[in-house]
Amino acid sequence: MKKSIEFVANTTIAAAILIAAPLAVAQAEGASNGTGQSGQSIGIGIGLPSSAGRFSGLIGIGLGVAPDYEGSDRYGLTALPLADIRYPGFLFIKGASVNPNDGLVSAGWNLLNVTYASGSGPRVRLSLGPFVRYRSGRDQDDNDALKGLGDIDGSVSLGGFAELTAGPWSMEVNAAPEVTGGSDGVLVAFGARYTTKLSKDFDVSLGVSASWANKDYMQGTFGVSATQAARSGLARFNASAGFKDVGADIRTSYALSESFSLVGQVGYRRLLGSADDSPIVNGTGSPHQFRAIVGIAVRF
Repeated sequence: MKKSIEFVANTTIAAAILIAAPLAVAQAEGASNGTGQSGQSIGIGIGLPSSAGRFSGLIGIGLGVAPDYEGSDRYGLTALPLADIRYPGFLFIKGASVNPNDGLVSAGWNLLNVTYASGSGPRVRLSLGPFVRYRSGRDQDDNDALKGLGDIDGSVSLGGFAELTAGPWSMEVNAAPEVTGGSDGVLVAFGARYTTKLSKDFDVSLGVSASWANKDYMQGTFGVSATQAARSGLARFNASAGFKDVGADIRTSYALSESFSLVGQVGYRRLLGSADDSPIVNGTGSPHQFRAIVGIAVRF
């Protein structure tokens, strides 16, 4: 567990340095051009509630189509919580999405905010802070391919995140080891997104993402122990750490009225490494994973 925590810390720090590079470059260019005192500004602040700030976003419920389990080739319907709640510069809460690495619900505190503004370009913000994610479990009765593997409990992961936004673009990395659920699993998720308005009422967001997981996470989700092999009839399989998947998605929001929006998401993921090689994927499932969600949400 100590190595997992050290990996999370090192990954988050390294990612923060990498995505903060544009800020440093922009500041250096401004100083070298003699424009650092005119039209450019850099601000650093601690994420605390502001009297001028307020919560905004949407919350609702959706109907999702997803694989029976991660790696399945059979699909089912389920009700899911939809949420994208933000308090600028302080807090964000997200509900379920077509990216399973987001978890059923996640939240983060913008503990440190660094902003760069220039009259000739978009405002750039780097936010860093703690991150928490709840991932739902897996029931061996969900699919015949899981018989004999036992259930996987839902888990809470606690770690950190770094997010860089510039105009319609955003990049994020979060790294979080599980603190409940009986596992030392660690998942590191990377993502980039572009959001635009096609009209006053119609928003579209395009995203790409990838994830890395440690051995405990991969073994717990995709591995087959000797005991599980004896009970299930599947071949024994020891999963290893590595990149778990890559994917892309499209998310839309259409304002039906001043208060209600129709929300839709479609996503595809390709399982990689040990996830792809697992008997529950390569033997009885599929590495090609599709998900879709449609629902109604209240805007505020």
